[in-house]
Amino acid sequence: MTAPAFNEPVYYQGGGFRVTEHLLTTPRKTYSLSRLEYVSVSRPLLALAGIPALGATGFAIAFWRYLTPGEGIVLLTGSVVAASIGLTVGALRVHSLALRDEDVATSFGSIFRLRHVRRAVEKAMRFRAGVEGV
Repeated sequence: MTAPAFNEPVYYQGGGFRVTEHLLTTPRKTYSLSRLEYVSVSRPLLALAGIPALGATGFAIAFWRYLTPGEGIVLLTGSVVAASIGLTVGALRVHSLALRDEDVATSFGSIFRLRHVRRAVEKAMRFRAGVEGV
């Protein structure tokens, strides 16, 4: 492996993340792309927030006539906020045999930003595979 150049192209930079030809830098750690198998993005809070949000919405609809307007609005607003959080918060997981089980390589953030980071890592890995024949 060659040493990374200081003027190497940056595939993504923002929100504490930086992806170059050789490195993935997260807010907490830096990973060498040559040692990564893959990265994945998921929505870990979707089930945790989405199911109670659906339950609260169903409850509010079923018992609307027994609820005061304030109670109904609080239930529905809370459901929308919980579902929104579940849909927009994501986790970027870095998978590598080198990491083993010593540390969980997960970074949380906006699902949209994390998807950009994942695409940039994939682009850098494809570039490296073409250049180095990995």
